[in-house]
Amino acid sequence: MKLKQGLLSLIFIISLPVYASPQMMDEKNTATVEQDATTATSTENMQEASGLSTGTVFRAAFTSNVENREPTDDLEKVSGDQNQLFFFTELRDMSGQTARHRWEHAGKVMAEVEFNVKGPRWRVWSSKSFVPGWAGDWKVSVINAAGDVIKEKNFTYETAVAEQADPATENEAATMPEMHKQ
Repeated sequence: MKLKQGLLSLIFIISLPVYASPQMMDEKNTATVEQDATTATSTENMQEASGLSTGTVFRAAFTSNVENREPTDDLEKVSGDQNQLFFFTELRDMSGQTARHRWEHAGKVMAEVEFNVKGPRWRVWSSKSFVPGWAGDWKVSVINAAGDVIKEKNFTYETAVAEQADPATENEAATMPEMHKQ
């Protein structure tokens, strides 16, 4: 009989609803939020280290100047009489990370500029001065903190008009006899 009473009491206790005070609920929820924030931070760190960093290049432009944090034009070819070029980028969702502009010519890194991104929408630009021997195709890469290229853009640096004249062609024209109509 005592065994039956004990089992009935146990069943009764188990079937009672469990109530928690609001304070207990807040402590539990706070701990969950803190744990979620910690998990999110460590997930972001793992993503950054593994190259799965969030963030994008929303806009990128080669420009002759930057005014009021905006490019003044969007160039694809740069003439030899322009001795400086800016590379403008608008970065999104990279707050707290670093980004780099890597300027390359003929497969050689000519310059790297690093930026600390301090907001969810961050506009940055770097510039490069040119010398006449650097004519040809150029590439600028935007690289995130994990070392991943997240954007590439190309342009051509053209030599000045005076440099483009071919001396051999000029000599041929000078030595060719004039043709007269008879």
